[in-house]
Amino acid sequence: MQNKHAYVSQQEAPFPAGKVLISKTDTKGVITYCNDEFEAISGYTREELIGKSHNIVRHPDMPPSAFKWMWDTLKSER
Repeated sequence: MQNKHAYVSQQEAPFPAGKVLISKTDTKGVITYCNDEFEAISGYTREELIGKSHNIVRHPDMPPSAFKWMWDTLKSER
């Protein structure tokens, strides 16, 4: 798969009103499931998302420490 979204487009994707974005990963952060809304706002097809690291949808300005905190919290079952 060629990553067609490896850059920041400066185009805002409005959050769909009344919708919930859901994705599931394994313990290594590999996407195992996503709902239709998550797929649509990601800009990728479900086939491009499943089996890939969740980082595929991470904005490059998001600090790695935010994800470390999230994974530490999840692993401690909080």
